[in-house]
Amino acid sequence: MRVPAIICAAMALVFAIPAVALAQVLPVPAKQSEICKSDDDDDDDKPVPLWKRFAWEGACFEVSGELSIVYQKQKNSGSRIPILTTRQGGLTNASELGTFDASIRVDTTRKTSLGDLKTGFEVQYEKTTVDGGNGIATLIEGILTWSGFKGGYTDSQMNFWSGDFQFSATAPQRTVGLAGYEFKLNDAWTFTLAYETGLPTSQAGQSDFVTVYPKDPVASAKLYYEKDDTEFQLAGMVHDLRIDGTHPQLAFAGRPQAFDAFGWATTAGLTLPVKWGEDGSAFSMQATYAVNASPYLGTVADLSTLAGVVSVPVTTKGWSIVGSYHHVFSEHWEANAMTSYLALDLAMDRQSPSIRTNRYAANLIYKPDDKLRFGAEVGYVKADIDSGGPIGLLGLGLFNPVFFNNLLGSSIASAINTNLPLPGINKGQRGVNGSGLAGYLFATWSF
Repeated sequence: MRVPAIICAAMALVFAIPAVALAQVLPVPAKQSEICKSDDDDDDDKPVPLWKRFAWEGACFEVSGELSIVYQKQKNSGSRIPILTTRQGGLTNASELGTFDASIRVDTTRKTSLGDLKTGFEVQYEKTTVDGGNGIATLIEGILTWSGFKGGYTDSQMNFWSGDFQFSATAPQRTVGLAGYEFKLNDAWTFTLAYETGLPTSQAGQSDFVTVYPKDPVASAKLYYEKDDTEFQLAGMVHDLRIDGTHPQLAFAGRPQAFDAFGWATTAGLTLPVKWGEDGSAFSMQATYAVNASPYLGTVADLSTLAGVVSVPVTTKGWSIVGSYHHVFSEHWEANAMTSYLALDLAMDRQSPSIRTNRYAANLIYKPDDKLRFGAEVGYVKADIDSGGPIGLLGLGLFNPVFFNNLLGSSIASAINTNLPLPGINKGQRGVNGSGLAGYLFATWSF
């Protein structure tokens, strides 16, 4: 069963706006002093520096960015495994890791008779103490929105929850090529239909666990509500999971050389402000169920875990839930706490392996001013993997030290207690479990 090709054709027609029509709706540029004027501007606010917001060629340009330094420390016992990760998803077996990140974003707004024509472009550079090179630059977003239309490289419609934590705390945070249209139902509700290319996420670009490529398109829909700091989202996606059968272990798993399967996922998210604490205190959560669409489950950290543990592309079924609380004590102090759970079952003809992960994290942040932040964080993870029998994933050779190294690959350090079974040895041992702890110190400056 394949996603209908008519979806792609419809999206192409939606975006086929003639150049003549575009020229007709673009008005004569306003006065320079009015181009960057916003309804949100407050006369009591400090004036924005000229280099951060300025008018050029009839459009308003706004520049922003962030510099951050993060120090990670792991504590483990037993076998040392490389589980500290960078923001780019790289693993290291070092007991300590330092990371420097710099990002810059340029947003533009041009007023037209059909509404504001907006663009956004953001890149990030990262250098770690273990990469031995010149660092890595990554495209985070390149997006255009106008009169309900949206297109570019941006967040999937399945994204919702995002926590203020140092590990990859976003769910699921897939970055994709997207073309869609947003219907504004009223002042609070919107409904969006989109075509997503399924490009690999910038955080997990090397993942081939139930892959979704441009040749394997995704159709998505999202119902979204936002009013008075309350947010609600209900979203879903469908795609055709295609596995080409080239992996040498697929035959052993009882799979044909090539096959496809219908995949889908649905997710719901909610953010609610609370009355205790200062303005900004809120609860947030997201729950997801997915069939043959595992990259949409859990947090980015969970996605990295799954991609590392199971390298053979197979059909799957699972669900995840993540929740967090953000508390603002005062103008200078705030804290965060989160927990998440993920359950994934792999469907193989000869065995039924399963993966379960629990994650917890908490931090305390000090802000001497609006631009500068210092913080300390602790994170804990527990993972249990059932091989599904004496063959299971063990028979596939997946639970060897190389793959188990990635079991807790989410910026969470580990203290492992495990009985790691090897293929053909002690059939009574059905799986492996582990738990880990990591600490973080960080400083961030925004501009």
